[in-house]
Amino acid sequence: GLQVQTTKRGDPHELRNIFLQYASTEVDGEHYMTPEDFVQRYLGLYNDPNSNPKIVQLLAGVADQTKDGKCQRNFWTDYYSSSYPF
Repeated sequence: GLQVQTTKRGDPHELRNIFLQYASTEVDGEHYMTPEDFVQRYLGLYNDPNSNPKIVQLLAGVADQTKDGKCQRNFWTDYYSSSYPF
């Protein structure tokens, strides 16, 4: 089955470290996970070279709520249903 790294709800330090581990983009000192990072690197889905890129784009579009190509930490925090800021 699919195994996703889990952490205790509301541990902002641990959540931030996990986020930074998968965030491949940095702009003006702010780290971002691309939607593809979230789908392919964090979730580990559709990494096969034969994977349909349209499926990755579809899933990535769900993560890219602002449609700017970035998964910001507020998305990450919401993903864990945590209200703690980093």
